[in-house]
Amino acid sequence: MHNLAIAPLSGILPITEPPKQKLHQTQLFEVAVSISINGISQAVMMASPEHLKDFALGFSLSEGLINSCNDVLDIIVHSHQCGWQVDLQVLARVQHQLKQRRRTMAGPSGCGLCGLDSIEAAMSLNVPQDQTTKTLKLPSEQVIIQAKDALPRLLKSSGGTRGNHCAAFFDLSAHIVAFREDVGRHSALDKLLGCLSNKKQATNEGFVLITSRCSHDLIAKAARLSLTTLVTLAQPTDLAVSSARKTQLALFCFQHGQLKRYA
Repeated sequence: MHNLAIAPLSGILPITEPPKQKLHQTQLFEVAVSISINGISQAVMMASPEHLKDFALGFSLSEGLINSCNDVLDIIVHSHQCGWQVDLQVLARVQHQLKQRRRTMAGPSGCGLCGLDSIEAAMSLNVPQDQTTKTLKLPSEQVIIQAKDALPRLLKSSGGTRGNHCAAFFDLSAHIVAFREDVGRHSALDKLLGCLSNKKQATNEGFVLITSRCSHDLIAKAARLSLTTLVTLAQPTDLAVSSARKTQLALFCFQHGQLKRYA
């Protein structure tokens, strides 16, 4: 048998790795944040590591864990090897109410949920009794657009991080009152709600603008804090619209660049 020599093929270049491109260092920070009340863990959330006291207060209020910032004696932030822990020190009666709630919500389900009770809790819209009697002071279309156009300048001047969600509260003349940002839209709103509660800001004297779409849970959070007007930069879900109408929350959203009122 003859040994055949294999001739090299012409015109075929050797396989080489593509040149490596230098990637930009991301500036979007995300950490685990454990929220506890009187030392008892309530939730672990992923959030940006700024304004954690506002976040814990806003989350506790918007989720109905506490009724008022007057229930809180102190907020203590601890660094942790895997993230951050924020502990709210609350009045004894508030802790008792929380224990009763946790006992009611406990269930035997192996998946960690408690069946219908969990669904009902997720769908609940706990509106303060005085919410339905408040006179709505709605911003004009011009004011909402003016606030939207001012948001990029506001973020740039305050050192905001591109890519984060922003939640801002404007008065009825489009003047900024407060804003917070976070990698998550829910956390951004919670931080803003905590900030507004600390300032004792009257929430019916302006509106919240969020750089995200609108879902039911944002409506539920806004309603629990007696907000009267919510504006988002993307269209709402059908459930969000239904929930906004039930809570008498004025809902404005931008769809394809056009401002529309949904509720």
